[in-house]
Amino acid sequence: MKKIVLIEDDSAIRDVFSLILDPDRYKLFAYSSGKVILENQVVVPDIFMLDKNIAGTDGLDLCRFIKASDIYNNTPVIILSASPNIGELAEMAGADASIAKPFTLQSLRETIDKFTSQ
Repeated sequence: MKKIVLIEDDSAIRDVFSLILDPDRYKLFAYSSGKVILENQVVVPDIFMLDKNIAGTDGLDLCRFIKASDIYNNTPVIILSASPNIGELAEMAGADASIAKPFTLQSLRETIDKFTSQ
């Protein structure tokens, strides 16, 4: 079973993830704040999914922290955002991929599968 850590301060989007991810394939750990990562309080997942605009923490800064961490640095990071230039910003922060909001369920599943199907 693949573990996904989602950092998203919008409860509706957290709910979408819990509804669309097959519970037989994925274990979702959803948090409203990146504090759990900054304090190394999460088990290393198979993938991190970070909202760019998280209350109290910028998702791009959180991505940089993950990529510089001895604990999490080998874990793929996907940035979620409604920002028009999110692809470029995510790449500059070291993210492995980005998904523009609003997203389709198909594009979300395809992106997750790309990093969890190994």
